[in-house]
Amino acid sequence: MGSLSKFDQTGEETGLNRLSAAVDPVNASPMRSMEAPNELWEWLRLLNRRKALIIGAGLLAVALMALIIAQATPMYKASSRIMLDTRTFKVMSTEAALSGVDTLNLGAIQSELEVIQSEFLIGRVVDRLGLASNPEFNGTKPPGFLDSSLAPIRELWHSGIASLLSPPQPPASQASPAPRAARTDDSDPRRRAAIATVASHLSVTLLGRTFVILITVESTDGTMSARIANAIAEVYLADQVDNKNEANRRATEWLEERLAELRRNLQVSEDAVANFRREKGLAGSPEGVVSAQTLSDLNTRYINAKTRRIEKESRLVALSKASLNPNELANISEVANNAGLNALRQQEADLNRRIAEYQTIYGPNHPKVVQARAELASVRGRFLAATQSITLAIRAELDAAKTEEEELRVQVERSSVMAGATSQYEAELKQLEREAQSNRALYESFLSRFKELREQQDIQRADARILAYAWPSGAPSSPQYKTGLFAAFLIGCLLGMAGAVAAEKLDRVFRSASQVEKATGVAVLGMVPLVKGSAGLRANIVTQVLDRTTSSAAEAMRAVFTAISLSNLDRPARVIAVTSSTPAEGKTTFAAALGGLLTKMNASRRVLLVDLDLRQAKLAVALGLKDRGGTIDEYLMGTKTLDECIRRHDVSGVDYICARAETPNAPEILESHAMKAALATFADRYDLVILDSPPVMAVSDARIIAQLADYTIFIVHWAKTPRDVVKSAVSALLGVTDRVGIVINKVNLAKHALYEYGDYGDYYSRYNAYYGGNAGQRGSNSDRPLRERDLAANNAPPRRPASSVDESGIAKLKRIVPRVK
Repeated sequence: MGSLSKFDQTGEETGLNRLSAAVDPVNASPMRSMEAPNELWEWLRLLNRRKALIIGAGLLAVALMALIIAQATPMYKASSRIMLDTRTFKVMSTEAALSGVDTLNLGAIQSELEVIQSEFLIGRVVDRLGLASNPEFNGTKPPGFLDSSLAPIRELWHSGIASLLSPPQPPASQASPAPRAARTDDSDPRRRAAIATVASHLSVTLLGRTFVILITVESTDGTMSARIANAIAEVYLADQVDNKNEANRRATEWLEERLAELRRNLQVSEDAVANFRREKGLAGSPEGVVSAQTLSDLNTRYINAKTRRIEKESRLVALSKASLNPNELANISEVANNAGLNALRQQEADLNRRIAEYQTIYGPNHPKVVQARAELASVRGRFLAATQSITLAIRAELDAAKTEEEELRVQVERSSVMAGATSQYEAELKQLEREAQSNRALYESFLSRFKELREQQDIQRADARILAYAWPSGAPSSPQYKTGLFAAFLIGCLLGMAGAVAAEKLDRVFRSASQVEKATGVAVLGMVPLVKGSAGLRANIVTQVLDRTTSSAAEAMRAVFTAISLSNLDRPARVIAVTSSTPAEGKTTFAAALGGLLTKMNASRRVLLVDLDLRQAKLAVALGLKDRGGTIDEYLMGTKTLDECIRRHDVSGVDYICARAETPNAPEILESHAMKAALATFADRYDLVILDSPPVMAVSDARIIAQLADYTIFIVHWAKTPRDVVKSAVSALLGVTDRVGIVINKVNLAKHALYEYGDYGDYYSRYNAYYGGNAGQRGSNSDRPLRERDLAANNAPPRRPASSVDESGIAKLKRIVPRVK
């Protein structure tokens, strides 16, 4: 049969090309396919469509935070301020033993912060205020509901997690040493608990880039917070004064001991100097000094004479070497500075040049050449004689230098022998005097420092002062209701965003045409919006589409048919199968609505709906029929004629043939010759035959029907059918036919608009009002297509009799299918 034959390769290519250009403008446009996605817009769209999850997570976090805040105990903060004194308060110049805090050293300031937070200082505050007997601080107060609930979490945190996450502890800072005063017994657990409680609620910070230290204490009582903050400031200042007094006392004691020792050493050294002078006879005699001076002068003269002798020898050696090579005489200073020798060198150069010219002009034996050579020999002789005279002069100077050096050497040796003994005594005396002088300077320095310490014993002051005392706070510092709730909302929203991203990454359904085309490689014919009927009945949905022929759903169905028609204009599809991957995707409702809509909008178009879902047979339910009439299996078996089986829908005027549910041997019936002959008959009598097929993944019937049809519409439930199922089903269909188009059904326009894909669904959601503009006119004209349909039916050519079905096919089908009453 010609209408059921497969289109040829040329028609297939032409149809697919026209389909991609007319139906799928998204993939047909090269500019759109090459356009890079805007990542920022993608993230904003993700947040927009998942805003319910994000806001819900934020509200849940706010509710939990509100519950925590309601159970929390109000805390009050109080702060006192201490300013480090940048001035140096000293009556006299005192050294490091009594120096205060170096306020220009950041490390010293940080050390003072650690001192304020030290256990020793807090212990003095606890003793001063009697906090060891206060239930709030000594750990005897029963915990609240929230603390009891969070106790296991805190224990788990402190037991292992905190130690793993916390950075390594830095080495102990060089803080100011705390005085080792008498302390209260640390074995008291209540005192240790009070110290730990105060330390955990104490904050000591440096205020900006100033020298002001902010001491903040937090407790359940505002008055107690102020008392503790003020006590810490006062104890810190008292501790500084105590440290200075202690350092002064220790320094004074040490200096007293050291002064006594230095006094003894000075007396011993001075006595040693006097005794040595008296024993060696050096007291008041300047001979030793004169002899030493003379010996020093002789040594100086001897060294100078030796230097001159070495210089003369060097000049004589250089001149002797240069005489062997006349060209190097110019480098000798005596030769270079001698005017006569320079004139002779110039004459020699002129004669050499003249000889070269004469030889070139007259030849080597010419008289002028011979005369010039004689003059050259005379000049060289005079130059050599002058050089020898210079050498003799230098040799004479060298002999004089040697004689002077030898005389001075003898004088130095004679003077050294004479002054040897006196120099030894002088050196020993100077050493004793230096030691006595050093002991005196050290003694005087320590004595001066000792007097300064004695003067400052009664004027010690702290290196800081209290700038402002703490006052009780009237409002609690924590919990901070607005900040806590707002932070909880932000954290909840962030967690919601993470959940939204995870949900997007785990989304395994199709939500746009581009996703379907990319996954399957098959063009999407259209996207049909979701139509909700009363109680979700299929008949109500079909009725709504037929009543509102200009709605977005109706326009989407007409666009699907237009795309199929444009796929092959030479040989348009006459038999169209409608299937899906799984049940409940709306294939039967789509087939019924498409057939009725095409018939109602064009009365001259003859459309037949055939229910080939021999397992479920839902076409009668979709059309809202009470009596389904003759079924397709009855016609194929010959128990009823075609006219007895074909009926017309009252609302749309479309003809239909229903099926019987649970028809046995469905695959054999669909593959029979009778089925092929019946489809050929339907194609001859009708312009379009729509076959409602079973799902592809459920049974094999859909693949059999796809082979019999000219075109197959594959229905995909928007945002429900898994992607892997769709790909498997489409792959199965492509194994038997290559004319397959996909329709995305039941698109929720409100949710689809959140994705802003730019496909059919985005257009329907944006311009939905465009399709509802003529609602008032549709009702009055809804019956006109039916009257035209009846008139067209009267003028239509006569239908072929039912006996045109192959009799052999009926006989074979009777053997396969048992007789049904």
